[in-house]
Amino acid sequence: MNEAPKLQDYMLPVLKLFADGGEHIYKEIPAYLEARYELLETDKPNRARVMINNTIGYFVKALILDKTGPQRFKITDRGLVLLQKKPESITVQDLRQFEEFDAFIQSRYKKAEKVDSDKAAGSIVPEDAIESAYQVHKDNLADELLEKVKQGTWKFFEMLVKDLLVAMGYGDPYDEGHLTQKPADGGIDGIIQEDKLGLDIICIQAKKWENPVGRPEIQKFTGSLESKHAKKGVFITTSNFTSEAQEYVQGIEKKIVLIDGKRLSELMIDYDVGVGTLKTYKLKQVDNDYFLIA
Repeated sequence: MNEAPKLQDYMLPVLKLFADGGEHIYKEIPAYLEARYELLETDKPNRARVMINNTIGYFVKALILDKTGPQRFKITDRGLVLLQKKPESITVQDLRQFEEFDAFIQSRYKKAEKVDSDKAAGSIVPEDAIESAYQVHKDNLADELLEKVKQGTWKFFEMLVKDLLVAMGYGDPYDEGHLTQKPADGGIDGIIQEDKLGLDIICIQAKKWENPVGRPEIQKFTGSLESKHAKKGVFITTSNFTSEAQEYVQGIEKKIVLIDGKRLSELMIDYDVGVGTLKTYKLKQVDNDYFLIA
């Protein structure tokens, strides 16, 4: 069996797609690789997608590619200069020559280095090391997920919100969790049943924003709940909330839950929305009961 290609095996081939200086969309990449390289023949589809995603993400961090729109990218002058050197390959270490990418890598592995330090000092047990390493991976995955969400359209974002709420147990999964769209309801993007019996409703507001969401937006959303005789609402954004907005929801009678971009990506991981299992490890221990008869 051929060994699965590594991340660096993807980097140069992917970048060559952009060598013409034009804008390319994400879905062009697999077709381009399939036509010119054997990468996809020796890799599993899910793993190949992860490798491509990581490659694009790294190139954007290194300012080799510029994100020009949702899932649209274009090579930068820095990227063209790199290709003009006719490298035989591109590795993560090669990208660390760029200050922006090096800072990203140092930040990414800061927690991992602390785990290694604690382990070397004998202050951490194997189970804790595994847990800490998993948390580092989860944090990195959450960052990657949020970036993907931001690249999507607002329609995709509203669909994602619906899928997440259904995965969390709200609404009726047999109805595919459709939000009841009410465009004329001001601050309400949709309504979902709190449970399968429909004993209560939850009003939804989904904002795909870059700027922080302030108190005025939350007040508008809260006021819109009156028209539905609703007492509960969820406001989800890809950005974050100002301190004034957070203080406001704590002082009102209605129950308003604020979910910012970081919390959104964490929930997506916890409820398997937009993620797949790459590999599973089982942590085992000695079964002392088995040896009682020894």
